[in-house]
Amino acid sequence: MLAFEIGFSNNNIIGAHSHNDYKNEYPLDAAFKHKFKSIEVDIFLLKNKLYVGHSWFELTKSKTIEKMYLDPLWKIYKENNKSVYIDNSVYLLVDIKTNALKTYKVLENILKKYKPMLTYVTSDSVFEEAVTIILSGNRPPIDYFDDYEYRNVFIDGRLGDIGEGISYKIMPLISSDWEQTFTWDGAGIFPSAQYEILSELVKSVHLEKKEIRFWASPDNQNTWRTLLLADVDLINTDNIEQFKKFITLKNSDKDIIND
Repeated sequence: MLAFEIGFSNNNIIGAHSHNDYKNEYPLDAAFKHKFKSIEVDIFLLKNKLYVGHSWFELTKSKTIEKMYLDPLWKIYKENNKSVYIDNSVYLLVDIKTNALKTYKVLENILKKYKPMLTYVTSDSVFEEAVTIILSGNRPPIDYFDDYEYRNVFIDGRLGDIGEGISYKIMPLISSDWEQTFTWDGAGIFPSAQYEILSELVKSVHLEKKEIRFWASPDNQNTWRTLLLADVDLINTDNIEQFKKFITLKNSDKDIIND
């Protein structure tokens, strides 16, 4: 059985999440080039196909989850000795924007083609492969998978799921809206009281062998440094190139946390 990693890997994989990755000039390519651990794609179900976009108005025939993400990942997998990142799995966070179960059933059928590269669970054991699919947004209920003998998708949890006894084998990640818990906007010093809350959340999630991410967190170096110091596993960003430069030059300065 292979457990999910906690924190940064020792294989130069960056503990970062490419938020709304499809909006980048080069979807997937930039995040993959800079070895981002997690990549987000929003999907809509329309006429039995899964289209990529942030809203209905952005959908086009050429932008399907297969063409933009699954096929390119499959190509990398086949050409890279059945891996994407050597000894590491990349998270593909699939944010469902339409009906949870209807959309998932279509996705489930699509994923059959890519089965060899997908992390899966069988006999209550996790087998980590090149790509780990994590369902976010409109997620199927956890008990929907109770009768599955084989499953190659996982669920993105929320803060309310902490301490509920939900196994990392179904919910390896906890994600939350930064602004629901913190008032800090990324400028100046991060208040120590809020840092204590952040630290406790991270500690609680790690005790459950899970990872943690915040969306809508301030997207600047001051915040990135703070999240690193707090051991947040996946740092949400829309600025792939800037984050890569920052992480390459990062230092151990801890003066940003004060009373």
